[in-house]
Amino acid sequence: MKKTKIISVILAVALAVGGCSALKSDKKEAKNSNTKGTYSKEIQLAIQKPNTINPVTNTDESVLNVLNLVYDGLFELNKNYNAIPKLVKNSNMSPDGKQMDIVLKDAKWHDGNPITADDVAFTVSSIRSNKTSPYNYMVQNISDVTVNGEKELTIKFKNNAAFAKENLTFPIISKVQLSGKDINNVDANKVGNGVYKIASYSDREGISLEVNKDYYGDVPKSAMNINVNIVPNEDAVVSTVEALESDMVKADSDNLSRFQNNRFDIMSYEGRDYDAVLINQTNPLLANANFRKAIVSAINRETIIENGYMGNIHSVNIPINSKSRYYESSIKNMEYSTENAAKYMKDIKINKKDKIQETQVNATNKPNNKVNGSGGSNKVNPSKKPSNSGNTGGTSNNTGGSSNSGADANQGSGEQAGGGASGGQSNGGSSGGASGGESAGSGGESGGEARNIETREETRDIVYATEEDKEEFEKIANENSDSVIATNLVRTTNNNQNNNTNNQNNDAANNNQSNNTQNNNATQNKSDVNNKNNKKPKKEENPYYTENEIKSMINSITLKIIVNRENSERVKSANMISENLKTVGIKSEVVLLDSLGMQKSLANRSYDLAVTGWQISSVPNITEIMKAICPNDAGLNERLAKIQGATSEEDIKKIYADIEKYCIDNALFISIGVKDNYMIVNKRLKTNSYMNDYDQYRGIEMVTPSK
Repeated sequence: MKKTKIISVILAVALAVGGCSALKSDKKEAKNSNTKGTYSKEIQLAIQKPNTINPVTNTDESVLNVLNLVYDGLFELNKNYNAIPKLVKNSNMSPDGKQMDIVLKDAKWHDGNPITADDVAFTVSSIRSNKTSPYNYMVQNISDVTVNGEKELTIKFKNNAAFAKENLTFPIISKVQLSGKDINNVDANKVGNGVYKIASYSDREGISLEVNKDYYGDVPKSAMNINVNIVPNEDAVVSTVEALESDMVKADSDNLSRFQNNRFDIMSYEGRDYDAVLINQTNPLLANANFRKAIVSAINRETIIENGYMGNIHSVNIPINSKSRYYESSIKNMEYSTENAAKYMKDIKINKKDKIQETQVNATNKPNNKVNGSGGSNKVNPSKKPSNSGNTGGTSNNTGGSSNSGADANQGSGEQAGGGASGGQSNGGSSGGASGGESAGSGGESGGEARNIETREETRDIVYATEEDKEEFEKIANENSDSVIATNLVRTTNNNQNNNTNNQNNDAANNNQSNNTQNNNATQNKSDVNNKNNKKPKKEENPYYTENEIKSMINSITLKIIVNRENSERVKSANMISENLKTVGIKSEVVLLDSLGMQKSLANRSYDLAVTGWQISSVPNITEIMKAICPNDAGLNERLAKIQGATSEEDIKKIYADIEKYCIDNALFISIGVKDNYMIVNKRLKTNSYMNDYDQYRGIEMVTPSK
């Protein structure tokens, strides 16, 4: 027994020593092989179980990011969200913007067959016939694809296509592999054209990706193969990284704390979540440009960016990425200045005919939803008459589409300020849908209860039920200007009808009396006319409220700033805005709403200011987002209409610069910026930031093991 134990111990020690030697030998061999330029060990990734691995029908974001490594498009978006050639060797756009001639690179499918113009035509046809494809909106403007040779083709567009390159970033699939087959056939979709190829696939074992050594582009010799584990859901994708079973995953600000330790690097990059502050111009006070300018001048955007968003946001003046080729960064926004705000306040002019009232937020969660009010409470109008109606012009945010963004809610980014989508999901984005989405959708009904403003006297509504009401109001206004906004002239329908009947009877009696007077006193009437002509003309009444009256109104109103209480960055920003306004004498209160409350209040326009957001599309057409931000401004709509007629990138840049300047000059809204997103990387790997939010593993072939 003792001898057996001694032998066992000796064997164990020998195995341990041998094992260590083998491990050291493996490391030495790996190091030497890397030096010689061979491919190193695997990167670990995770996705949830795919419904399909066809890149043009898949709608799952985690799967799509892996498929982007297997399939290339004609063009791709770089880290600045600018379209650059991928499979395209050269391209030429016609002067009218309706036709693009393309020559393809000498690239091959993973099975060795050449990538041809027929594959491009087949891909466009496949996407068009699959309405649920996340790229369907990208081909809507394509009228025809003409094959001119193996590597040459012409794409014709129905309308001007100034964003042609961005719309041609969808992946190209193989006609040889898929023609006449089920487009979602697993085996037929294992042949791609990208920097990685599928070596094996199974639901149980996952996906094994190998570096495509025959890739038409540059691939570093240090590029690592990839093993993709299949997990039950998106939460599990994140958890595998935390458990060190996966190396990389996108994270949002809410779960960053899980990775703030010495095992991970947190890499930030500019995302596509755009935040702004809406100004509701259905409120006559906010419809005044000088009052809006006073508000914008009073708000310190730099402080909001630094403290509200912790500096993790890129300041822009319109909803577009800061490094986009279409964005003019030299245009400066209105400066923060309380002195300028005071000057604008003095220049405010409001017609007496405009009904000035305090907004009552009409939301689903009214109790206990207000914080940091900087003004006193006002008496609620018991009549509960609806405020002025209006649409926000809504846009959808299906991570793409020409509407781009309308919604901000994907990936926990906040509310969805959008109604109908003008496009579907963008390249690399998930299908639209909000995790907390609030909708400022089009077609919002008249909503929002109105609170009347207060003076020192009792405050009541001003309603001109009849012309007699208007005359009576003007008479009272002449006698006492302080009561201009404190007179109740509301009539019921029955009273109006009775009054009209009485007035008609009185008019008839007066007419008879007037006729008798004219017959009996013609000479006297002539004398009276002469006397009237000699009298001084009655002083014409000022049609605008006086400066003191306007000051009284502003002091009596508390602006409502609505925000999604689930978005901490926006809540902090809303509170800072409220404090900024307080310094210039504008009272406000922050109203915290849940997602449904935001949807209702935005749709019904029952707010004064709203801190909200959208997601920018891969196709940077800002039309739908801008219409949602400010739907009824004629000058803005005129400028937005020019985008449709643009024929070149230079045209778009000029139009966008004009829109940017117009919005600033007229203080149409308060632009905050585009937020950062984050990629969590296990520190065993060394990488630089090449990715964007539509292609989150872009540049992964550049990743190397840390030393």
